[in-house]
Amino acid sequence: KKLPLLTTAIVYHISTMSVLDQSFNRMPNCFGIRIDATEPKNDFSAQQNRGQIMTSEDKQKQQEIDALLSEAMNTLTFEERQEQQATLHGVEQEMAEEATFIDDNLQDLDNHLMRTKNGSVYEKAESMNPKYVSARAFRIMFLRGNRYDAKAAADQMLRFFSQKEKIFGTEKLVNDITLDDFDEDDMAVMNTGSIQLAGRDRSNRLIFFAAPGLRIKCRHMRSELRLRYYMTMSGLESQETQLKGAVNVVYAVGKYSDNKEGGGYLEHTNLALALPMHWASYHFVCSDISQHLLGSVAIAAMPAKLRSRFRMHLGSHLECLYLLSTYGISPRLLPLSSNTNEVSLDSHLQWVQSRVAGYNSPESVKSVPNIISSPGINDVLYIGGKKSNNAGNHRLRILVKELAQVYDAGTNEKKRMVVDAMIKEVTKTGGRFLKQVKDSKVLWEVLSLDDSRSKITQAFRNHRRRPDVSRKGGTSLIQGDPMPDDVIFGKSQRSRGNDLLSHLIKDRAEEYDALDRGMKVKVVDAIVQRIKSEGGRFLQPTPEYGGWLEVSNEMARARISKYFRNNRRPSTRKQSA
Repeated sequence: KKLPLLTTAIVYHISTMSVLDQSFNRMPNCFGIRIDATEPKNDFSAQQNRGQIMTSEDKQKQQEIDALLSEAMNTLTFEERQEQQATLHGVEQEMAEEATFIDDNLQDLDNHLMRTKNGSVYEKAESMNPKYVSARAFRIMFLRGNRYDAKAAADQMLRFFSQKEKIFGTEKLVNDITLDDFDEDDMAVMNTGSIQLAGRDRSNRLIFFAAPGLRIKCRHMRSELRLRYYMTMSGLESQETQLKGAVNVVYAVGKYSDNKEGGGYLEHTNLALALPMHWASYHFVCSDISQHLLGSVAIAAMPAKLRSRFRMHLGSHLECLYLLSTYGISPRLLPLSSNTNEVSLDSHLQWVQSRVAGYNSPESVKSVPNIISSPGINDVLYIGGKKSNNAGNHRLRILVKELAQVYDAGTNEKKRMVVDAMIKEVTKTGGRFLKQVKDSKVLWEVLSLDDSRSKITQAFRNHRRRPDVSRKGGTSLIQGDPMPDDVIFGKSQRSRGNDLLSHLIKDRAEEYDALDRGMKVKVVDAIVQRIKSEGGRFLQPTPEYGGWLEVSNEMARARISKYFRNNRRPSTRKQSA
């Protein structure tokens, strides 16, 4: 069935010339993948099958959609339009949450609820469990989701309890929903991966990924709504998500387009608007222009501000990924193959398994660390003792090196201040301290504040007792690859410098063994000078810190003397014995 056109309000973000021009097909795209033209530019029927050629009827629909969009935008002031654009692109100003500011808004929220709650499901929930309804953290979540608009937060709380009762029943109205509350049909819907949490975008906003084509496996609308509720509230367990919000990516390309003819879109939208999530942007990507009709009811139900942050991207799989990347949504974060449009369920199913394994019980949900599937570039990663080259780890190593002397010379209180300052330095760029979940390659556990402090304290201890620097004559830590004439100490190390050292030792082995100790030192010194005259250095690998350690002359002499001893012939060893 075709939905009424006048209910449609979608912002088109359609690239025509760059998408259809043959010169685009001759050039590598943003992922370094060359796109070969498989259809002539003037092959109208082939392009029409792709859904990228608009008929006269489609053009008329687009004009009406543009008119509706303009009407919606005209309801906003100039300042509001600027604010929505900043939010859309992830450059909105962070909220300053001072104690008095929060208290004043909580009071305003309570006043609004007192005036509007009569006869509502909210009032029923309040009578069942006042502590649950009035919990400070619970109410602040609604204030953050509405950017501290107390009236909007109060209205949303009324809708929240109404929706919750509708999909979970009165008996669950004042309970935290866990996977224990899901029946067999609900879990079947969960395991389709039609909604997934896919990491964070460039501005550290949570990415919700939805593939409408996977809804064909969903048998009941109630199960779909339960899934949306659970996934959204799971995302809101993170305070960072409450503050920064989330972006919604609906992927309806190729076989993942929605063939339910838009069924349930209104119900999903009404539920989404009742949950305390700040939706920073909404992206609908598709390969068929007719797909916009399926979401028309949902778009019409959106308030003007959210509608102004809605974008539709039309094109092939790769073209849509490129368009998303222009909004700070990296394709590598989405559960999609970069070459094909296959949706991966691996990370999602492991995430579900981790929740079933114990992260979903009402008694422990507040104390269990948050589990994520996609670390950000500024995160500090701990991978079972292995060194990580993530930008966050590199920044932390620099901080440890810069602050080592201050830390070592300070009192316990001073050391605590240094550690807390370092944590603040990491988190202000959106970084977190993450530990890889045991037996998983894709799941990460967000460390608590105490665990993060312990990790940094351990890093200072490791830096203080670096054996290759303080005890073995190290001089400096260098970055980059060794030069060809450098001598690299360690097993299985080969270079032109190593070959020269091996040749010199074999050439002077008999001479070395025949000399007394004083003269042996001169032979070793001559070899050290020969290596350095060729431009070589003596390096020791330092995998735990990254880079290479240039060792002192004293350490180089000791290692060369050991090589001479190891090079002795068996007969020489017996005579020496």
